[in-house]
Amino acid sequence: MPIIPITIAGTARTMNVEALIDSGANRCFCQIEIGEILGVPLASCPKESVSGIGGSSEVFIYKLIIDIEHGIYRLPADVGFGRFNFHGFSFILGQKDFFENIDVLFQRRKGAIEVLLP
Repeated sequence: MPIIPITIAGTARTMNVEALIDSGANRCFCQIEIGEILGVPLASCPKESVSGIGGSSEVFIYKLIIDIEHGIYRLPADVGFGRFNFHGFSFILGQKDFFENIDVLFQRRKGAIEVLLP
């Protein structure tokens, strides 16, 4: 799976997490428990309904700063926090904000991925 380490920053703290690069996801997503640890004010965040392969869910939208390549690139992104059951990663990098700003080269045969920062 195309997973990279990133650092995400909320209001209370920052956290290093493993992120799945998912070109099929319409936005970036994170588990709600991580939002709580970061100090995201979920109760005052706008809500959005999302649906995908795992079904439908409601998420809380909050803008985080995502550090890629150990802070070489800082990306503000509207992240959907919800009750997700991710396995092997804690964050999804999707179309809105991530793929809109960053090119990714998938080389599946080689088992390699390259994140092409602006």
